[in-house]
Amino acid sequence: MNEAHPSWWDPDSDQPHKLSAHQKPRITTGNLTEFATTTLSTVGLLPLIAWRYATLKPTATSLDSLEEFAGLGVSPDRECNGATREMVEELGVRHLLIRVPCWHIDRLDDYLRFAELFRDRVLLINILQDRQRVTDLEQWQRTVTRIIDAFKPLTNQFQLGNAINRSKWGCHNTGEYLALLDSVNDLKHRHPDLQLAGSSVIDFEPVATLRTLINFHHYKLDICSALLYVNRRGSPYSRQFGLFDLQRKIRLIAALVSLSNRCGRKLWITETNWPLLNTKPYTPNSGHPRSTVDEATQARYLTEYFRIAHDSGLVDRVYWWQLINPGYGLVDHRTGQLRKMPSYDAFKALLGSTPH
Repeated sequence: MNEAHPSWWDPDSDQPHKLSAHQKPRITTGNLTEFATTTLSTVGLLPLIAWRYATLKPTATSLDSLEEFAGLGVSPDRECNGATREMVEELGVRHLLIRVPCWHIDRLDDYLRFAELFRDRVLLINILQDRQRVTDLEQWQRTVTRIIDAFKPLTNQFQLGNAINRSKWGCHNTGEYLALLDSVNDLKHRHPDLQLAGSSVIDFEPVATLRTLINFHHYKLDICSALLYVNRRGSPYSRQFGLFDLQRKIRLIAALVSLSNRCGRKLWITETNWPLLNTKPYTPNSGHPRSTVDEATQARYLTEYFRIAHDSGLVDRVYWWQLINPGYGLVDHRTGQLRKMPSYDAFKALLGSTPH
């Protein structure tokens, strides 16, 4: 399924190309208004957030194993679907995330055939936005409705949007994402059992997360989805801003979720990984040694990340993105043969283990 990608999409790293200077959003009234609203909300809520952060108790269900906690992203783009199915069975992973780009609405049958391979798994369908639909809410609404109607026989779990705080993904400010959510607010009237995940903020940007969780809009989410990458700091134990290691980042996001008037109390981390050294063009970052790791280190960090998140008692699920990608996944496909990297074995061992 590598064909028919739009020019702004990089199929090697599975993300939009970096925007050039002239493509980046300019200062507009909408951007300034959104910035002011977010700033005022943050300042006003800061004392309450600090109190909740300090007093928050674990809320996630205690599990005997990590099988119900760990998830994995899978994709039809590498055209090895039979092998993907075999590896999912070998790993023993039950929870799978499949991205469905809204610009592939005319190819839903291809994605459905792929998803059918995992009918016995629990599927989360991540609906990716693009700029065209961000600026045309009616088209976004029609697209989301078609995707949900198509996949509803297989799953009731859908994530609305992805990396919404990065302009290259289509939203030029957080307010544009909130408008996307408002425009599909009636989905549950048609499908009362839907489980809708959102927020979809990438990296640790708690101000953007707060804006998507506490506001006066009309949408209602069941799950907070967080694309909580920490690879730029190195280890999950490394700190950002001198304070926030992974455990504390999770605690702050969970505190925001607990205060939310737009979202239920579940927190799912729907993307994380560590890019690998010397894997351009597949690595999603610069490939610089300070922000990439070797395969053995990736495997160790994977294990540490899942353990920390599980032991926090504040996260219900974590998905690794993704199974097959030589730049950050568990399996390298570059030679035409599928090579399982150390992180593959680490993920398999994790699923067969018991929590501390």
